Amino acid sequence: MSQVETTPHEIEGRWKWPDWGRGPYDALSSVMLGPPFEGYLEIDTEIDGEPWHLEVSYSKSGFAPRLSDGINAERLYEWDIVGRGRGERKASYNIGPRFPNMRHWESGEKLQLPWENQVGEVDGVDVEFHTSNLEPDRGLELLPEFFQAIFDHAGERIHSEYFRTEPHPASRMWAYERYVRIRREWAEKLSSAGVLQKVAHYLSDLEGVKAELHINNKEIVNHQNRLFLNPTSASELLPGHTYGRKFEIYQLKDPDAVSKDHPSYHPKVEVLVNKSMNDGEAWAWADRHEVTEQIEETLLNALHWEDIPLGPDASGVYVADDHFDAVARDDLVELYEDPTPRLEAKSDHLLMTTLRDMGETARDVTETVATDGGATVDDLADQLGKHPATIYRAINDLGDILELEQGDVSFRARKYREQLRALVESAEYAIESFADRIQHVMGLADHVAESSPFQKWLAENGAEIEFDEAGNPKRLRIDAILSMKKADSFENARRVAQEAIDAWRHSGNDVVPFSKVSMVWRTPGGGKDSHRVGSIATW
Repeated sequence: MSQVETTPHEIEGRWKWPDWGRGPYDALSSVMLGPPFEGYLEIDTEIDGEPWHLEVSYSKSGFAPRLSDGINAERLYEWDIVGRGRGERKASYNIGPRFPNMRHWESGEKLQLPWENQVGEVDGVDVEFHTSNLEPDRGLELLPEFFQAIFDHAGERIHSEYFRTEPHPASRMWAYERYVRIRREWAEKLSSAGVLQKVAHYLSDLEGVKAELHINNKEIVNHQNRLFLNPTSASELLPGHTYGRKFEIYQLKDPDAVSKDHPSYHPKVEVLVNKSMNDGEAWAWADRHEVTEQIEETLLNALHWEDIPLGPDASGVYVADDHFDAVARDDLVELYEDPTPRLEAKSDHLLMTTLRDMGETARDVTETVATDGGATVDDLADQLGKHPATIYRAINDLGDILELEQGDVSFRARKYREQLRALVESAEYAIESFADRIQHVMGLADHVAESSPFQKWLAENGAEIEFDEAGNPKRLRIDAILSMKKADSFENARRVAQEAIDAWRHSGNDVVPFSKVSMVWRTPGGGKDSHRVGSIATW
Protein backbone atom coordinates (compact mmCIF):
# COMPACT_ATOMS: atom_id res chain seq x y z
CA MET A 1 0.00 0.00 0.00
CA SER A 2 1.51 3.31 -1.04
CA GLN A 3 1.23 6.54 0.93
CA VAL A 4 1.33 10.13 -0.22
CA GLU A 5 4.35 12.31 0.56
CA THR A 6 3.50 15.37 2.67
CA THR A 7 5.17 18.72 2.07
CA PRO A 8 6.35 21.45 4.48
CA HIS A 9 4.57 24.78 4.77
CA GLU A 10 5.73 27.24 7.46
CA ILE A 11 8.77 26.63 9.71
CA GLU A 12 10.19 29.02 12.32
CA GLY A 13 13.01 28.88 14.83
CA ARG A 14 16.43 30.13 15.87
CA TRP A 15 19.93 28.85 15.15
CA LYS A 16 22.96 29.75 17.27
CA TRP A 17 26.63 29.63 16.26
CA PRO A 18 29.56 30.46 18.57
CA ASP A 19 31.99 28.81 16.10
CA TRP A 20 33.48 31.99 14.56
CA GLY A 21 32.69 34.60 17.18
CA ARG A 22 30.87 37.55 15.63
CA GLY A 23 32.71 36.96 12.34
CA PRO A 24 29.70 36.44 10.01
CA TYR A 25 27.82 39.41 11.47
CA ASP A 26 30.81 41.79 11.41
CA ALA A 27 31.76 40.72 7.86
CA LEU A 28 28.25 41.41 6.55
CA SER A 29 28.16 44.78 8.34
CA SER A 30 31.48 45.81 6.78
CA VAL A 31 30.18 45.05 3.28
CA MET A 32 26.66 46.45 3.61
CA LEU A 33 27.26 49.68 5.55
CA GLY A 34 28.47 52.62 3.53
CA PRO A 35 28.91 52.81 -0.25
CA PRO A 36 27.93 51.35 -2.59
CA PHE A 37 25.02 49.58 -0.85
CA GLU A 38 24.27 51.95 2.03
CA GLY A 39 22.53 49.18 3.96
CA TYR A 40 20.33 47.82 1.16
CA LEU A 41 20.91 45.30 -1.63
CA GLU A 42 18.82 43.33 -4.12
CA ILE A 43 20.35 40.65 -6.34
CA ASP A 44 19.27 37.69 -8.43
CA THR A 45 21.24 34.49 -8.14
CA GLU A 46 20.96 30.79 -8.91
CA ILE A 47 21.43 28.04 -6.34
CA ASP A 48 21.47 24.41 -7.43
CA GLY A 49 19.69 25.38 -10.65
CA GLU A 50 16.89 27.34 -8.92
CA PRO A 51 16.63 31.12 -9.37
CA TRP A 52 16.43 33.17 -6.16
CA HIS A 53 15.81 36.86 -5.63
CA LEU A 54 17.63 38.13 -2.54
CA GLU A 55 16.92 41.28 -0.57
CA VAL A 56 19.30 42.44 2.18
CA SER A 57 18.38 45.21 4.64
CA TYR A 58 18.95 46.21 8.24
CA SER A 59 16.84 46.95 11.29
CA LYS A 60 17.84 48.53 14.58
CA SER A 61 18.31 46.08 17.45
CA GLY A 62 17.75 46.73 21.12
CA PHE A 63 21.46 46.16 21.87
CA ALA A 64 24.03 48.82 22.74
CA PRO A 65 27.40 48.49 20.98
CA ARG A 66 30.52 47.75 22.97
CA LEU A 67 33.26 50.37 23.21
CA SER A 68 35.49 47.99 21.29
CA ASP A 69 33.06 48.04 18.35
CA GLY A 70 34.33 51.50 17.50
CA ILE A 71 31.10 52.74 15.91
CA ASN A 72 29.32 56.04 16.37
CA ALA A 73 25.82 54.70 16.95
CA GLU A 74 23.46 54.24 19.88
CA ARG A 75 22.41 50.73 18.89
CA LEU A 76 23.67 47.82 16.84
CA TYR A 77 22.01 46.79 13.60
CA GLU A 78 20.56 43.37 12.76
CA TRP A 79 20.65 42.11 9.19
CA ASP A 80 17.67 40.68 7.34
CA ILE A 81 18.21 38.43 4.32
CA VAL A 82 15.01 37.50 2.48
CA GLY A 83 15.14 35.03 -0.42
CA ARG A 84 12.23 34.30 -2.76
CA GLY A 85 12.34 31.28 -5.04
CA ARG A 86 9.88 29.53 -7.33
CA GLY A 87 6.19 29.75 -6.49
CA GLU A 88 5.83 30.71 -2.85
CA ARG A 89 9.17 29.32 -1.67
CA LYS A 90 10.68 31.77 0.78
CA ALA A 91 13.54 31.85 3.27
CA SER A 92 14.00 34.75 5.70
CA TYR A 93 16.92 35.13 8.11
CA ASN A 94 17.55 37.73 10.80
CA ILE A 95 21.24 37.79 11.77
CA GLY A 96 22.21 39.43 15.06
CA PRO A 97 25.34 39.61 17.23
CA ARG A 98 25.73 37.91 20.61
CA PHE A 99 28.42 38.56 23.22
CA PRO A 100 28.79 38.56 27.02
CA ASN A 101 27.28 41.31 29.15
CA MET A 102 24.92 42.68 26.46
CA ARG A 103 23.23 45.95 27.42
CA HIS A 104 19.98 47.69 26.46
CA TRP A 105 20.73 50.52 24.04
CA GLU A 106 18.66 53.09 25.98
CA SER A 107 18.62 52.12 29.66
CA GLY A 108 22.08 50.56 29.76
CA GLU A 109 20.69 47.70 31.86
CA LYS A 110 22.09 44.22 31.36
CA LEU A 111 19.86 42.11 29.13
CA GLN A 112 18.73 38.68 30.31
CA LEU A 113 19.19 36.79 27.05
CA PRO A 114 19.34 32.98 26.97
CA TRP A 115 22.63 33.11 25.02
CA GLU A 116 25.01 33.12 28.00
CA ASN A 117 23.10 30.39 29.85
CA GLN A 118 22.76 28.19 26.77
CA VAL A 119 25.97 28.82 24.85
CA GLY A 120 28.35 30.50 27.30
CA GLU A 121 30.11 33.82 27.81
CA VAL A 122 31.43 33.89 24.25
CA ASP A 123 30.89 35.93 21.11
CA GLY A 124 28.71 34.48 18.38
CA VAL A 125 25.80 35.01 16.01
CA ASP A 126 22.10 34.33 16.44
CA VAL A 127 19.95 33.62 13.35
CA GLU A 128 16.15 33.66 13.55
CA PHE A 129 14.69 31.89 10.53
CA HIS A 130 11.30 31.63 8.85
CA THR A 131 10.95 29.41 5.79
CA SER A 132 7.96 28.64 3.58
CA ASN A 133 7.54 25.53 1.43
CA LEU A 134 11.05 24.30 2.19
CA GLU A 135 12.20 21.23 4.10
CA PRO A 136 13.88 22.18 7.40
CA ASP A 137 17.35 21.10 6.29
CA ARG A 138 16.99 22.89 2.97
CA GLY A 139 16.39 26.12 4.88
CA LEU A 140 19.66 25.55 6.72
CA GLU A 141 21.50 24.77 3.48
CA LEU A 142 20.33 27.96 1.77
CA LEU A 143 21.67 30.36 4.43
CA PRO A 144 25.39 29.95 3.58
CA GLU A 145 24.54 29.96 -0.14
CA PHE A 146 22.72 33.29 0.22
CA PHE A 147 25.62 34.62 2.27
CA GLN A 148 28.15 33.57 -0.37
CA ALA A 149 26.06 35.13 -3.17
CA ILE A 150 26.01 38.49 -1.36
CA PHE A 151 29.78 38.58 -0.97
CA ASP A 152 30.32 37.39 -4.54
CA HIS A 153 28.16 40.28 -5.74
CA ALA A 154 30.15 42.71 -3.59
CA GLY A 155 33.43 41.30 -4.93
CA GLU A 156 34.57 40.43 -1.42
CA ARG A 157 35.95 37.21 0.00
CA ILE A 158 34.26 35.41 2.87
CA HIS A 159 35.24 32.55 5.14
CA SER A 160 33.93 29.47 3.35
CA GLU A 161 32.77 27.68 6.54
CA TYR A 162 30.38 30.38 7.75
CA PHE A 163 27.01 28.73 8.57
CA ARG A 164 28.13 25.40 7.08
CA THR A 165 28.53 23.66 10.42
CA GLU A 166 25.76 22.17 12.56
CA PRO A 167 24.13 24.84 14.76
CA HIS A 168 24.74 24.79 18.51
CA PRO A 169 22.58 22.25 20.45
CA ALA A 170 20.74 25.20 22.06
CA SER A 171 19.19 26.02 18.66
CA ARG A 172 15.40 25.79 18.70
CA MET A 173 12.27 25.49 16.55
CA TRP A 174 8.88 26.82 17.60
CA ALA A 175 6.65 26.32 14.55
CA TYR A 176 6.53 23.53 11.98
CA GLU A 177 3.68 22.76 9.57
CA ARG A 178 3.17 20.16 6.81
CA TYR A 179 0.23 19.55 4.49
CA VAL A 180 -1.39 17.61 1.66
CA ARG A 181 -3.97 19.00 -0.77
CA ILE A 182 -7.05 16.87 -1.41
CA ARG A 183 -9.98 17.22 -3.76
CA ARG A 184 -12.92 19.16 -2.43
CA GLU A 185 -15.30 16.20 -2.46
CA TRP A 186 -12.90 14.14 -0.35
CA ALA A 187 -12.43 17.03 2.06
CA GLU A 188 -16.19 17.27 2.43
CA LYS A 189 -16.23 13.56 3.27
CA LEU A 190 -13.55 14.20 5.86
CA SER A 191 -15.69 16.98 7.31
CA SER A 192 -19.01 15.13 7.22
CA ALA A 193 -17.50 11.93 8.64
CA GLY A 194 -16.20 14.21 11.36
CA VAL A 195 -12.74 13.06 12.37
CA LEU A 196 -12.21 16.41 14.12
CA GLN A 197 -15.58 16.24 15.84
CA LYS A 198 -15.12 12.59 16.80
CA VAL A 199 -11.73 13.21 18.38
CA ALA A 200 -12.96 16.27 20.28
CA HIS A 201 -16.05 14.36 21.40
CA TYR A 202 -14.14 11.38 22.72
CA LEU A 203 -11.51 13.48 24.47
CA SER A 204 -14.18 15.45 26.29
CA ASP A 205 -14.43 13.01 29.22
CA LEU A 206 -10.71 12.38 29.71
CA GLU A 207 -8.85 14.01 32.57
CA GLY A 208 -5.67 15.97 31.86
CA VAL A 209 -6.39 16.72 28.21
CA LYS A 210 -7.01 20.08 26.57
CA ALA A 211 -8.55 20.28 23.12
CA GLU A 212 -10.41 23.02 21.24
CA LEU A 213 -12.49 22.58 18.10
CA HIS A 214 -13.04 25.65 15.91
CA ILE A 215 -15.45 25.28 13.00
CA ASN A 216 -15.67 28.09 10.42
CA ASN A 217 -18.03 27.15 7.60
CA LYS A 218 -19.50 30.65 7.34
CA GLU A 219 -18.43 31.24 3.75
CA ILE A 220 -18.01 27.63 2.62
CA VAL A 221 -17.66 24.19 4.21
CA ASN A 222 -14.06 23.58 5.30
CA HIS A 223 -13.00 27.22 5.04
CA GLN A 224 -11.14 26.81 8.34
CA ASN A 225 -11.94 23.83 10.54
CA ARG A 226 -9.33 23.37 13.25
CA LEU A 227 -8.71 21.05 16.17
CA PHE A 228 -6.13 22.14 18.77
CA LEU A 229 -4.58 19.40 20.92
CA ASN A 230 -2.24 19.75 23.88
CA PRO A 231 0.54 17.15 24.35
CA THR A 232 -1.61 14.93 26.57
CA SER A 233 -4.43 14.89 24.01
CA ALA A 234 -1.96 13.97 21.26
CA SER A 235 -0.59 11.09 23.33
CA GLU A 236 -4.13 9.76 23.81
CA LEU A 237 -4.60 9.56 20.04
CA LEU A 238 -1.23 8.28 18.83
CA PRO A 239 1.26 6.13 20.79
CA GLY A 240 4.43 7.94 21.82
CA HIS A 241 3.37 11.37 20.58
CA THR A 242 4.51 14.20 22.82
CA TYR A 243 3.98 17.51 20.99
CA GLY A 244 0.85 19.67 21.03
CA ARG A 245 -0.53 20.36 17.57
CA LYS A 246 -3.27 21.77 15.36
CA PHE A 247 -5.07 19.69 12.71
CA GLU A 248 -6.72 21.90 10.11
CA ILE A 249 -8.80 21.65 6.96
CA TYR A 250 -8.35 24.94 5.10
CA GLN A 251 -10.04 26.19 1.94
CA LEU A 252 -10.28 29.60 0.31
CA LYS A 253 -13.30 31.68 1.33
CA ASP A 254 -14.37 31.71 -2.31
CA PRO A 255 -12.68 28.82 -4.11
CA ASP A 256 -15.18 29.13 -6.96
CA ALA A 257 -13.46 32.42 -7.86
CA VAL A 258 -10.65 30.32 -9.35
CA SER A 259 -10.80 27.73 -12.09
CA LYS A 260 -11.72 24.17 -11.10
CA ASP A 261 -8.40 23.18 -12.63
CA HIS A 262 -6.46 25.43 -10.24
CA PRO A 263 -5.03 23.67 -7.15
CA SER A 264 -6.42 26.29 -4.75
CA TYR A 265 -9.94 25.25 -5.80
CA HIS A 266 -9.27 22.31 -3.49
CA PRO A 267 -8.46 22.55 0.25
CA LYS A 268 -5.32 21.81 2.22
CA VAL A 269 -5.23 19.38 5.12
CA GLU A 270 -2.49 20.54 7.51
CA VAL A 271 -0.88 19.68 10.82
CA LEU A 272 1.02 22.38 12.73
CA VAL A 273 3.18 21.89 15.82
CA ASN A 274 4.03 25.15 17.54
CA LYS A 275 5.17 26.57 20.85
CA SER A 276 1.77 27.83 22.02
CA MET A 277 0.23 24.34 21.72
CA ASN A 278 3.28 22.69 23.29
CA ASP A 279 2.84 24.10 26.80
CA GLY A 280 4.78 27.21 25.75
CA GLU A 281 7.93 25.22 25.02
CA ALA A 282 10.07 25.37 21.89
CA TRP A 283 11.93 22.20 20.97
CA ALA A 284 15.49 21.45 19.93
CA TRP A 285 16.45 21.89 16.29
CA ALA A 286 18.07 18.47 16.64
CA ASP A 287 14.59 16.99 17.23
CA ARG A 288 13.22 18.17 13.88
CA HIS A 289 13.10 14.65 12.41
CA GLU A 290 11.08 13.37 15.36
CA VAL A 291 8.64 16.27 14.98
CA THR A 292 8.38 15.58 11.25
CA GLU A 293 7.46 11.97 12.02
CA GLN A 294 4.76 12.96 14.51
CA ILE A 295 3.26 15.53 12.13
CA GLU A 296 3.11 13.05 9.27
CA GLU A 297 1.68 10.29 11.45
CA THR A 298 -1.07 12.65 12.63
CA LEU A 299 -1.91 13.81 9.14
CA LEU A 300 -1.99 10.42 7.41
CA ASN A 301 -3.64 8.56 10.27
CA ALA A 302 -6.49 11.10 10.41
CA LEU A 303 -7.14 10.44 6.71
CA HIS A 304 -6.76 6.70 7.27
CA TRP A 305 -9.33 6.71 10.10
CA GLU A 306 -11.92 8.10 7.69
CA ASP A 307 -11.14 5.53 4.97
CA ILE A 308 -9.60 8.14 2.67
CA PRO A 309 -7.08 6.41 0.38
CA LEU A 310 -3.49 7.32 1.26
CA GLY A 311 -1.89 6.30 -2.02
CA PRO A 312 -1.71 9.06 -4.64
CA ASP A 313 -1.57 6.65 -7.59
CA ALA A 314 -4.84 6.82 -9.53
CA SER A 315 -6.78 7.43 -6.31
CA GLY A 316 -8.21 10.77 -7.44
CA VAL A 317 -7.78 12.11 -3.91
CA TYR A 318 -4.70 14.35 -4.03
CA VAL A 319 -4.10 17.52 -6.02
CA ALA A 320 -0.58 18.71 -6.83
CA ASP A 321 0.31 22.38 -6.48
CA ASP A 322 3.50 24.43 -6.80
CA HIS A 323 5.01 22.72 -3.76
CA PHE A 324 2.96 19.60 -3.04
CA ASP A 325 3.83 16.99 -5.67
CA ALA A 326 1.14 14.39 -4.79
CA VAL A 327 3.63 11.54 -5.19
CA ALA A 328 4.16 8.35 -3.21
CA ARG A 329 6.62 8.47 -0.33
CA ASP A 330 9.60 6.11 -0.06
CA ASP A 331 9.29 5.38 3.66
CA LEU A 332 5.87 4.44 4.97
CA VAL A 333 4.34 6.20 7.95
CA GLU A 334 3.17 3.98 10.80
CA LEU A 335 -0.61 3.56 10.70
CA TYR A 336 -2.62 2.93 13.86
CA GLU A 337 -6.15 1.77 14.51
CA ASP A 338 -8.79 4.44 14.89
CA PRO A 339 -8.41 5.40 18.57
CA THR A 340 -11.93 6.71 19.00
CA PRO A 341 -13.49 3.32 19.93
CA ARG A 342 -10.85 2.99 22.66
CA LEU A 343 -11.47 6.54 23.87
CA GLU A 344 -15.18 5.95 23.65
CA ALA A 345 -14.73 2.88 25.85
CA LYS A 346 -13.01 4.98 28.50
CA SER A 347 -15.51 7.81 28.41
CA ASP A 348 -18.55 5.52 28.37
CA HIS A 349 -17.49 3.18 31.15
CA LEU A 350 -20.08 4.72 33.47
CA LEU A 351 -22.83 4.28 30.91
CA MET A 352 -22.02 0.65 30.16
CA THR A 353 -21.63 -0.27 33.84
CA THR A 354 -25.04 1.23 34.57
CA LEU A 355 -26.60 -0.66 31.64
CA ARG A 356 -25.20 -3.95 32.82
CA ASP A 357 -26.43 -3.57 36.40
CA MET A 358 -29.88 -2.08 35.82
CA GLY A 359 -33.13 -3.86 36.58
CA GLU A 360 -36.04 -4.42 34.22
CA THR A 361 -37.92 -1.21 35.04
CA ALA A 362 -34.76 0.89 34.92
CA ARG A 363 -33.95 -0.61 31.56
CA ASP A 364 -37.43 0.13 30.21
CA VAL A 365 -37.13 3.72 31.43
CA THR A 366 -33.71 4.10 29.80
CA GLU A 367 -34.88 2.74 26.45
CA THR A 368 -37.99 4.92 26.43
CA VAL A 369 -36.11 8.12 27.26
CA ALA A 370 -33.45 7.23 24.67
CA THR A 371 -35.95 6.80 21.84
CA ASP A 372 -38.32 9.64 22.81
CA GLY A 373 -35.62 12.14 23.77
CA GLY A 374 -37.22 12.75 27.16
CA ALA A 375 -40.39 12.08 29.13
CA THR A 376 -42.25 12.95 32.32
CA VAL A 377 -42.61 10.57 35.24
CA ASP A 378 -46.37 10.35 34.67
CA ASP A 379 -45.92 9.57 30.96
CA LEU A 380 -43.42 6.84 31.77
CA ALA A 381 -45.73 5.36 34.40
CA ASP A 382 -48.63 5.25 31.92
CA GLN A 383 -46.54 3.91 29.03
CA LEU A 384 -44.81 1.21 31.05
CA GLY A 385 -47.81 0.32 33.23
CA LYS A 386 -45.92 1.08 36.44
CA HIS A 387 -46.73 3.07 39.53
CA PRO A 388 -45.02 6.53 39.57
CA ALA A 389 -43.16 5.51 42.76
CA THR A 390 -41.60 2.62 40.83
CA ILE A 391 -40.48 5.03 38.10
CA TYR A 392 -38.97 7.36 40.70
CA ARG A 393 -37.01 4.46 42.24
CA ALA A 394 -35.71 3.47 38.78
CA ILE A 395 -34.63 7.04 38.04
CA ASN A 396 -32.88 7.19 41.39
CA ASP A 397 -30.95 4.02 40.48
CA LEU A 398 -29.99 5.68 37.18
CA GLY A 399 -28.92 8.94 38.79
CA ASP A 400 -25.48 8.84 37.16
CA ILE A 401 -26.86 8.99 33.62
CA LEU A 402 -30.42 10.36 34.00
CA GLU A 403 -31.59 13.55 35.65
CA LEU A 404 -35.02 14.55 36.95
CA GLU A 405 -36.11 18.17 36.97
CA GLN A 406 -39.67 19.20 37.83
CA GLY A 407 -41.02 15.85 36.72
CA ASP A 408 -39.11 15.81 33.37
CA VAL A 409 -36.66 12.95 32.80
CA SER A 410 -33.68 13.32 30.45
CA PHE A 411 -30.12 12.15 29.95
CA ARG A 412 -27.37 14.09 31.72
CA ALA A 413 -25.23 13.97 28.57
CA ARG A 414 -26.57 14.06 25.02
CA LYS A 415 -23.97 11.51 23.91
CA TYR A 416 -25.60 8.94 26.25
CA ARG A 417 -28.92 9.37 24.52
CA GLU A 418 -27.38 9.16 21.05
CA GLN A 419 -25.57 5.89 21.76
CA LEU A 420 -28.45 4.28 23.67
CA ARG A 421 -30.88 5.15 20.91
CA ALA A 422 -28.68 3.44 18.32
CA LEU A 423 -28.54 0.32 20.49
CA VAL A 424 -32.24 0.23 21.33
CA GLU A 425 -33.29 0.68 17.71
CA SER A 426 -31.24 -2.34 16.61
CA ALA A 427 -32.02 -5.35 18.77
CA GLU A 428 -32.61 -5.84 22.47
CA TYR A 429 -29.59 -8.13 22.96
CA ALA A 430 -27.32 -5.44 21.52
CA ILE A 431 -27.06 -3.62 24.84
CA GLU A 432 -25.46 -6.61 26.53
CA SER A 433 -23.28 -7.24 23.50
CA PHE A 434 -22.06 -3.65 23.40
CA ALA A 435 -21.49 -3.61 27.15
CA ASP A 436 -19.41 -6.78 26.81
CA ARG A 437 -17.45 -5.17 24.01
CA ILE A 438 -16.74 -2.02 26.03
CA GLN A 439 -15.65 -4.02 29.05
CA HIS A 440 -13.35 -6.11 26.88
CA VAL A 441 -11.66 -3.11 25.30
CA MET A 442 -11.20 -1.39 28.66
CA GLY A 443 -9.85 -4.53 30.29
CA LEU A 444 -7.06 -5.24 27.84
CA ALA A 445 -4.18 -6.95 29.58
CA ASP A 446 -0.97 -4.95 29.89
CA HIS A 447 0.97 -7.62 28.07
CA VAL A 448 -0.99 -6.92 24.88
CA ALA A 449 1.09 -3.76 24.44
CA GLU A 450 4.13 -5.98 23.93
CA SER A 451 2.38 -8.23 21.42
CA SER A 452 2.39 -8.10 17.64
CA PRO A 453 0.08 -5.61 15.87
CA PHE A 454 -2.25 -8.47 14.90
CA GLN A 455 -2.41 -9.84 18.45
CA LYS A 456 -3.29 -6.35 19.65
CA TRP A 457 -5.97 -6.10 16.98
CA LEU A 458 -7.48 -9.45 18.02
CA ALA A 459 -7.60 -8.42 21.68
CA GLU A 460 -9.02 -4.96 21.03
CA ASN A 461 -11.73 -6.29 18.71
CA GLY A 462 -12.75 -9.31 20.77
CA ALA A 463 -11.76 -11.50 17.83
CA GLU A 464 -10.38 -15.02 17.45
CA ILE A 465 -8.57 -16.62 14.55
CA GLU A 466 -8.65 -20.34 13.76
CA PHE A 467 -5.93 -22.22 11.91
CA ASP A 468 -6.06 -25.45 9.91
CA GLU A 469 -3.85 -28.49 10.54
CA ALA A 470 -1.10 -27.01 8.39
CA GLY A 471 -1.03 -23.85 10.49
CA ASN A 472 -2.70 -21.63 7.86
CA PRO A 473 -5.39 -19.12 8.90
CA LYS A 474 -8.86 -20.56 8.32
CA ARG A 475 -11.54 -18.45 10.04
CA LEU A 476 -11.70 -15.05 11.73
CA ARG A 477 -14.49 -14.63 14.28
CA ILE A 478 -15.50 -11.13 15.41
CA ASP A 479 -17.39 -10.90 18.70
CA ALA A 480 -19.09 -7.64 17.82
CA ILE A 481 -22.02 -6.32 15.84
CA LEU A 482 -20.86 -5.08 12.44
CA SER A 483 -22.72 -3.52 9.58
CA MET A 484 -22.02 -3.32 5.87
CA LYS A 485 -23.81 0.06 5.75
CA LYS A 486 -21.56 3.08 6.27
CA ALA A 487 -24.40 5.15 7.70
CA ASP A 488 -25.18 2.64 10.46
CA SER A 489 -24.43 3.35 14.12
CA PHE A 490 -22.47 0.10 14.38
CA GLU A 491 -18.88 -0.54 13.43
CA ASN A 492 -18.35 -0.90 9.72
CA ALA A 493 -17.40 -4.42 8.55
CA ARG A 494 -15.30 -3.05 5.69
CA ARG A 495 -13.20 -0.92 8.02
CA VAL A 496 -12.73 -3.82 10.45
CA ALA A 497 -11.54 -6.07 7.60
CA GLN A 498 -9.10 -3.41 6.38
CA GLU A 499 -7.72 -2.99 9.90
CA ALA A 500 -7.31 -6.76 10.20
CA ILE A 501 -5.34 -6.91 6.95
CA ASP A 502 -3.14 -3.96 7.99
CA ALA A 503 -2.44 -5.53 11.39
CA TRP A 504 -1.68 -8.91 9.76
CA ARG A 505 0.74 -7.25 7.32
CA HIS A 506 2.47 -5.17 10.01
CA SER A 507 3.05 -8.37 11.96
CA GLY A 508 5.21 -9.65 9.08
CA ASN A 509 2.66 -12.08 7.62
CA ASP A 510 1.69 -12.82 4.02
CA VAL A 511 -1.52 -10.98 3.16
CA VAL A 512 -2.54 -13.22 0.23
CA PRO A 513 -3.65 -16.31 2.21
CA PHE A 514 -5.13 -14.12 4.95
CA SER A 515 -7.32 -12.26 2.46
CA LYS A 516 -9.02 -15.60 1.64
CA VAL A 517 -9.93 -16.26 5.28
CA SER A 518 -13.63 -16.31 6.14
CA MET A 519 -14.61 -13.48 8.50
CA VAL A 520 -17.69 -14.14 10.63
CA TRP A 521 -19.53 -11.46 12.60
CA ARG A 522 -22.91 -10.65 14.14
CA THR A 523 -25.35 -8.42 12.27
CA PRO A 524 -27.60 -5.66 13.69
CA GLY A 525 -30.66 -7.82 12.92
CA GLY A 526 -29.56 -10.58 15.28
CA GLY A 527 -28.10 -13.00 12.73
CA LYS A 528 -24.61 -13.71 11.46
CA ASP A 529 -22.81 -12.86 8.24
CA SER A 530 -19.65 -14.20 6.67
CA HIS A 531 -17.43 -13.23 3.73
CA ARG A 532 -13.76 -13.46 2.84
CA VAL A 533 -11.64 -10.79 4.52
CA GLY A 534 -10.24 -9.54 1.21
CA SER A 535 -13.64 -9.17 -0.45
CA ILE A 536 -15.06 -7.28 2.54
CA ALA A 537 -12.09 -4.91 2.63
CA THR A 538 -12.64 -3.92 -1.02
CA TRP A 539 -16.45 -3.88 -0.84
